[in-house]
Amino acid sequence: MHSLTRTLSLSLTIVTVLASLANSAAIKSPPPKPVVFYHGMGDSAHSEGMKEVFASISELAPEIFIHSIYLAESESEDQRAGFFGNVNTQIEVVCDQLKDIPELAGGFNAVGFSQGGQFLRAYVQRCNTPPIHNLITVGAQHGGVSDIPGCLNPNDGSCKLMRTIARSGVYSGYVRDHIVQAQYFKDPRKLDTYLERNIFLPDINNELVVKNVEYKRRLESLNKLVMFMFMNDVTVKPKETSWFGFQDENGDVIDLEEQDQYKEDWLGLKTMDQAGKLSFEVMEGEHMRFSLEEFEEKITIPYLLEIEDQDEIDDLLRNRASLTAADRQRMIDQTENDDAFEFSALNGQTVL
Repeated sequence: MHSLTRTLSLSLTIVTVLASLANSAAIKSPPPKPVVFYHGMGDSAHSEGMKEVFASISELAPEIFIHSIYLAESESEDQRAGFFGNVNTQIEVVCDQLKDIPELAGGFNAVGFSQGGQFLRAYVQRCNTPPIHNLITVGAQHGGVSDIPGCLNPNDGSCKLMRTIARSGVYSGYVRDHIVQAQYFKDPRKLDTYLERNIFLPDINNELVVKNVEYKRRLESLNKLVMFMFMNDVTVKPKETSWFGFQDENGDVIDLEEQDQYKEDWLGLKTMDQAGKLSFEVMEGEHMRFSLEEFEEKITIPYLLEIEDQDEIDDLLRNRASLTAADRQRMIDQTENDDAFEFSALNGQTVL
């Protein structure tokens, strides 16, 4: 009798455990956080290339909400705003734009392409309402540039005009207030002039005499700051600026860890690094040149969908593989018609 009781008890225990495991397996992962994109120089919020990028994300997570920051209603004016304007004013526009989107109220992950990377960081430091969870910057110029960025599209008239005006006097009154790229230009031979005359970068990098403690507090609130550098970048000088690196007056690169910025923890980067919140990543190739597959592997899955379990990743990829060409076209079409999607661009194209 005792043996029978023990057997029944053990059987019930096994059944209970199996049922618990089955229920656990049936529990779906929480829905992914919304994603916000900030386009780079030469971009607009509606380029064809980025429609494919967003479609690639929605293939893996059809329920995801995606918003792309825009600075003007028309595509041409939005693209022009990436060259001409006051960045401080533009960041105010972004703060107002994002706080009015109800889907973002609980927080979101964000991707900044090229100069959009440091602009999203400025959003974090200056408002961050609603808050960013993971901030991923791709080819950003966090440490500034020692030369005005080159034009990826040699036929881009706005870019050529910007470079002509900027070279006429990057710290002059008109240029510094109206040319976007001048507002993160940092001449290593004229650092005093840079600190005195540049209206944007010295402030958000907390390089001025009076440090902004709120900038540090808000940046430290990120779950992750992920910074991608392009190994063959010749558009941005130095390419190490994507990791907060910069050049001294002799042209030698000073890595972040060697700077007072890090040693004295002006922005909290040292604190974040020690807490495992900083990730220094690379992409092979030239500035803003990557495939959808690389974007998916290095950004979408680990930082936007935040999936680490290999079985879950395999399931996602299997489900995506079952999509037909018609399914994919519908997703691209949705990005053109769904109000939840407002699109960014990678200089007007995605390199596949």
